[in-house]
Amino acid sequence: MTIVLTPVEEGIRDISDTELSLRSLEISAAEDLWLGLFRRELWGRLGWLDVKRRYRRTTIGPFWTSITLAIYTFSVGFVGAALWHQDIFEYLPFLVSGMVVWMLVSSIAMESCNMFIAGQALFRNIRFEYSILAYALVWRNVLVLLHNFVVYFLVVVALKPSLLSFTLLLVFPGLALVILNAVWISLFLGLVCLRFRDVPQLVSSAIQISMLITPLFWPAGTVTGMRRILFVESNPLYHVLDVVRAPLVGRVPGAISYAVMIIMCIGGWWLTYAMFKRFRRRIAYWS
Repeated sequence: MTIVLTPVEEGIRDISDTELSLRSLEISAAEDLWLGLFRRELWGRLGWLDVKRRYRRTTIGPFWTSITLAIYTFSVGFVGAALWHQDIFEYLPFLVSGMVVWMLVSSIAMESCNMFIAGQALFRNIRFEYSILAYALVWRNVLVLLHNFVVYFLVVVALKPSLLSFTLLLVFPGLALVILNAVWISLFLGLVCLRFRDVPQLVSSAIQISMLITPLFWPAGTVTGMRRILFVESNPLYHVLDVVRAPLVGRVPGAISYAVMIIMCIGGWWLTYAMFKRFRRRIAYWS
């Protein structure tokens, strides 16, 4: 009988027992998060192997995602520039920088819904830090993000090279805040979707709607009054985009965006840790 291993199981199989040192379910939630974070050789390998397997036997590998992004950006960009009366040299860098960040956030949210569900066969056979799955998920999406940045640089070099300035350095603190929030989102959605299997469909619908009402395709300055308060200032996804996109288009992110991201990080981690601490032992049974 042929046994088919999941990518996670194959990744763990590729690492020796001395490197893995599987942990007992008796460890606390805090130890799970802390020890899992320092197993970089494990979650780093898992994320890398998953990216490789997705594009096995392809010629250009993960750059297919970048090609799709480029085609989508140019197709929507020329239409959007006409709809919102934008200069194409300004609008295309704005759109591609937003899409790069959006693809990272939306992919993490969607994949998080199946993070623990896909690992159910693993939970029933071995014991390890559950947080490793969240770290690996975020890491592999960051790898794809780095490939997608190629499209951004090509667009900027071709249309507006002046954007390549020292302001770009602000991308790093913004991206760090996004990643910190992405880890708790992965754990939170992973737990909720594992317990309630209808939630992934709700998350998918919410992402599709959020894509339209968030200033992704349209500049935030095109709306005023109550619409700006509802769809821009009160929209956490706008601030997620702003802390990374603003430096990419030559602007300094607003202080309110950094404040919102920090508040989201603190509040999100507090809520997620409380859930993880209470329900961590039930993950294997819910699966």
